Amino acid sequence: MTQQEFDALKQRVAANDPNAMFAYAELMRATDSAEYEKYLTLAAQLGQPQAAERVGDMLIERGDYENAAHNFKTGAKAGLMDCAAKLAAIKLSVNEPVALRELEELAESGVQSACIALASYHKSKGNRKEAAFWRSLVN
Repeated sequence: MTQQEFDALKQRVAANDPNAMFAYAELMRATDSAEYEKYLTLAAQLGQPQAAERVGDMLIERGDYENAAHNFKTGAKAGLMDCAAKLAAIKLSVNEPVALRELEELAESGVQSACIALASYHKSKGNRKEAAFWRSLVN
């Protein structure tokens, strides 16, 4: 990226363009983690779907499932199927039958993260055959 392109990106960031904020965050990822997280969070708050998914993943790692679900919902509404699968996986503890049905529908439509979530769920319940079936769909 040239200096001129970088300056143009910074102008878009200053104008609160969520896509520019996401792009800027990605540039900062390797060199400045605080700046990365700041602009990733701002982009997510402005509805940028990929940023919302990444922030949701960070929140899951921190154990903040409620705010992670909010971010995954933003991504799912924008059409990110992995976000829909992650949201359904969070719902497993709240409404297991509904969440399982959602995960199965997503898995059957080819969403690999849903297959992984179902395999993990069934493995945790001791159902090795069902876990193996969902794991086989990942490959």
